[in-house]
Formats: sequence, structure tokens, C-alpha cells
Amino acid sequence: MAKKTVTLYIDDTSLRLMVTQGSQIKEWAESPLEPGLVEDNVVIKEAEVAARIKQLFEVQEVTSKQIALGLSGRCFTRPIAFPKLPKEMLDEAVRREAPRVLPVPLEEIYLSWQTIPSSAEQTQVFIVGLPRTMVDTLFRVLQQAGLRVSFMETKPLLLTRIVKETAAIIVDVQAKEFDIAVMVGGIPHPVRSIRFASGALSSNEKLTTIRSELTRSLAFYNTTYPEKPLAPSVPVFISGNLANEPELYQPLSQEFGHPVLPLPSPLECPEGLDPGHYMANIGLAFQATSAKEKPGATAITLNALPAAYRTRTVSLANVLVLPGAIVAISLLAFLVVFNQSVSADIASINTRLSNTTTQLQQKQAQQRTLSAKITELQKKVEGVKASRDGLTEVLGILEKQAEATDRDLAAALEALPQSVNMSSIRHISNVLTITGISPDEKQLSSYIAKLDRSGRFGNVAITEMTRNESGKIDFTLVGTLQAQTIGASSMEVALGSLPTGVNLTNVNPDKGTLAIDGVAPNADKVFSYLKALEASGKFTEITVTRMTSTPEGKMSFSLVLKTGE
Repeated sequence: MAKKTVTLYIDDTSLRLMVTQGSQIKEWAESPLEPGLVEDNVVIKEAEVAARIKQLFEVQEVTSKQIALGLSGRCFTRPIAFPKLPKEMLDEAVRREAPRVLPVPLEEIYLSWQTIPSSAEQTQVFIVGLPRTMVDTLFRVLQQAGLRVSFMETKPLLLTRIVKETAAIIVDVQAKEFDIAVMVGGIPHPVRSIRFASGALSSNEKLTTIRSELTRSLAFYNTTYPEKPLAPSVPVFISGNLANEPELYQPLSQEFGHPVLPLPSPLECPEGLDPGHYMANIGLAFQATSAKEKPGATAITLNALPAAYRTRTVSLANVLVLPGAIVAISLLAFLVVFNQSVSADIASINTRLSNTTTQLQQKQAQQRTLSAKITELQKKVEGVKASRDGLTEVLGILEKQAEATDRDLAAALEALPQSVNMSSIRHISNVLTITGISPDEKQLSSYIAKLDRSGRFGNVAITEMTRNESGKIDFTLVGTLQAQTIGASSMEVALGSLPTGVNLTNVNPDKGTLAIDGVAPNADKVFSYLKALEASGKFTEITVTRMTSTPEGKMSFSLVLKTGE
């Protein structure tokens, strides 16, 4: 008889429970969650959510305490390619590379990874990072509810395990958010989770946002992989709240040039069950029924359950260790007595042999310690060399920037008419700010014209001009230097993605990057901002350079965004 599988999916709005036996769905139920219990996928009121879970299991008379857990799609995923590496080096290589490709520090996430198919010259892995705050609070809740988790995965990756096609686009729509996963060759990239704007939105209003983000995701993939763009035959699968409204999603087929279909369930659904609403549970159950073979066409088979929360199994060998040790000690005692009665010489030889063995073990332990220290020192030497090379490169850049700054200041001073007095001049990033006093408008216009003709400035603008009591003109000019490369769209995205409650204290554009400083009420708001920036598709790389708590209990942070513009 097939074993029963209990699956639980949790998001901001509800708990969804499903019990399957083999490939048959036996029970399903949903318990809505009021606003404030779970926010941005983080449990806020742990005791109340634990009580809701226990109540849901009791009402459905589900006695099993072991579950497969599905989470809303707040995660970081990346495929990473390495030169061909042996298996024993992969874990260290992944932990060294992950901080470079993920927008959050490694110590703030639980990292899981697996190898995926690649060429003979490469080793390729797929990594999944889950925020520790989200996972830790959720597992405290599950512990209060008396549940154990054997398998865990986020919803967008669960949905990729369902489809039979190796190339597909999946759009799952929920009440507060939607997920987009582009899968090619069985590998999801990119995977994006986007929250809808706050407030009650109609299906048409949500569809407008979905259409925009789908366009952005397809453009991002085709731009990133121009050698293998998405073919028109690649289907778009719809699940979730939009799956039952074909009159809304069918026009997308003509707009995007891809067939648009509802995501089919791999399990037979009983009458009365809305498969689109429970597709995450179905994905968990399908994973369990397909454990002996790869589910669907995806190459991703990892279990994202952190090692800290996995149940440790006790092997038969470990169970037999203690009785075996007792028997061995008894036998050894018998042999010692027997040997002493036969010959005192044998006892003496055994004593010397024991001492020699102890000394040998001590020498071997010392050798292992020295080898470990040598390895550690070698790593430190490599780190120092890398730091030296980085500092040399930075010094070269700073020297070039200093030379360019000198030329900019020289151009501003050479263009200054004799009758115009300069009060101050500031050179910050790619902007030159000049304040001064001019006898009249003609002399000021002449100065601006000379700055334009110098060729050092892309744009010179008057930001302030007033006539003082002596009849002269106080003015402030701002000159944008030719080296500036940040486009207005990147700045608009950075400011427009800002969550409520997060304040920016500095935004500095410079040579294809945006440096941002700000203050957030807590770390989750920072993660929400990072997710919105990543979801925009505007930035090629997002790095958190600083994240510290303030005396007021808030979170101060610094980001560097590479725009690729």
C-alpha cells in the first residue's frame, strides 16, 4: 500500500494542507490568515500561526507529524559555472563564489546547492539561498505545532518540477505576489518573485503588472543568452489565481508570441479541487511520488531544507557500538588475566608496545596539526596577494580619477572671465558645482559658453541666480562631466523600488554603478528592497557592502548597484 504524504504550503494570506497517497489526492483544506500574522513571508505572530496550523491538522484529522513544506518564493537562485573541479573541492568553491553572485552576505542565508549538467570542460552548480530570519521563525512555529519537516522547497522551483518540457515559462499568481520562472535545458534562470502594489487590485490591474514583468524577464533572458534565445514554441504556463480566467491570459499568447496554457497537474484531481490554487502542494506531493526518479523535466532535485533542521538518522552500526565495546572490553580483560598468568614477559612487551603506539599517535596528531596550520597559512598568503593586487588596481584607478579631476578644475578656472569672481568650486563624483558673483548676465553667459566649449562637460546648468543689493548677480552652476554613465532610468528604478519606511541618505551615481546609503526599520525591509531591485532586471549585480544596527534599533545599510549602462 502506497505511503501517505502530508504537504503544507504557507504564504502571507493562508495555510494550505494536502494529503496524498501515491498519486491520489485524498484530502485538501485551506485556513486563511489575517493581515499581520505573516508579512513578507516572515511569521510575525509565532504562537498564533502555530495554533492555526494545529487547528487545521485537527479539523482534517491528520495525525502524521512529518510533512513536506512549501514556501512562498522569497529566495535567491543562481546557476554558477566553474572550471572542471573534483567533487571534494566543490563545496569550498561554491562557498567562495556565492558571496560574489548573491546580493546578501552568506551568513544571513541558508545555502543549498547541487550539480547540474554541463560541458566536459566545466562543472556547473545551481544554488538556492533562503533568508535565515524567514526560515528560523517558521521552524520555531512548526516546532510549536509539533511537526517535523523532511523536505522543503520554494514555490517557483516546485512548479518547475511539474512541467514535462525542458524549456518553459511559468507564471504563478497569488493574492499579494506572483512568480515568474524561465526554464531552459531543465535549469530555471531567472526565477523572480514580485509583490503587487498595496491595496485592492482588480484582475486586469494585476495583469498589467504581470505583463510588464514578463516582458522584462523574457528580455533579460534573451539579452543574457543571445546565442540561444527563447523559441516561439516555448510555452507559457499559468497557475494560481489567474489559471481560471482564460479570457484574461489568452491574449498574452498573441502579444508575446508564445502559446499560453494553464499549468497541468501531474496528479489526478478529485472533483471540487482547484489545482491551480493548490499547485505548490501538488508539486510537493509529486516530488515525493517521484523520489526514485527525476520529477518532470527539471534538472533541479535538491532539498532546500537546511542541514541544521534535518533529522539525524541513527544507523544500525551506531546502535551496536556500545554492546560491541562491552564485549571487547570483557574479552580484553580476560586476555590480560590469561597473559599475566602465562608469562610476565608478555605483559611487559604489551606495555612497551602500548607506549610506542601512544607516542606514534601523538606524533601523527602533531603532524596533522602542522599540516592544517600550513594549509591555513597558505590560504592567508593567497588572500594577502589578492588584496595586494586589488589595492594596486584601486590605486591606479584613483590616480586616473585624480588626473581627470585636475583637468576638470583647470578647465573651469581657465574659462573664468576676469570680471567674474568665483566663491567656491566643488568636484564630487561626476558633478562640478561652482558658486560666484558676476557683474551682469552677459559675463555669466560668456562663462557658461566657455565651459561648454572646453569639451569637459556634458551639460552646464544654472541652479540658482539672484541679484544682490549691489546690483551684481550671485549664481550657482552645476556641470555634469562627460564621464557620467548612469542613466535616469536606473536612478528612477532605485528610487521607485523603495519600500515604505526605508529612507535613503545618499545616492551616488558613478561609472555604471549606483552607490546607495540608507536606513530601514529592520533587516526584512532591506531584504524586501533588495528583492525589488533584483526583480526590476535593471541591475547586473547587487552587492550589500554594509549592514549594521543603529542605537535606535534600526538597520543602516549601503548598497552598490551595477547598471550595465
